Amino acid sequence: MVANALWGWLEKWKKANWQRRGKPVWAADEWKDIATRVEKLPVKVRHVDAHVPKSRANEEHRNNEQVDQAAKIEVSKIDLDWQHKGELFLARWAHDASGHQGREATYKWARDRGVDLTMDSISQVIHDCETCAAINQAKRVKPLRYGGRWSKYKYGEA
Repeated sequence: MVANALWGWLEKWKKANWQRRGKPVWAADEWKDIATRVEKLPVKVRHVDAHVPKSRANEEHRNNEQVDQAAKIEVSKIDLDWQHKGELFLARWAHDASGHQGREATYKWARDRGVDLTMDSISQVIHDCETCAAINQAKRVKPLRYGGRWSKYKYGEA
């Protein structure tokens, strides 16, 4: 895919405003970054056998191995990000299902159902919760003062 992108797709994507068949190009920001770098540097692309015994490996194979290792590190970072997003999704679900009763109630509700959440993720969800913000805002509103000239009448008597 990378070779095809460098041999022609980048130019097509750029002319089409980083779209393909009316849909955004996958990882467009990364491809834009690659495109700007390729414009300034001489880049050669050719096939390198991926898994070659060390006894037959040349410099290209060693470079390929280093790139593979770097890619694995980046993928693990992405996996951690998805894991965090998954935990936030579960925390939001537990918080909604437990009735917006706060951190401890959300934690207990989730734990009782076998869902292991961190207090950090629960706190973040509560902080971002629009329902809880509205509830807290309503608690701060002062009640109306009763009394005055109409207070002596009951509902429906005036």
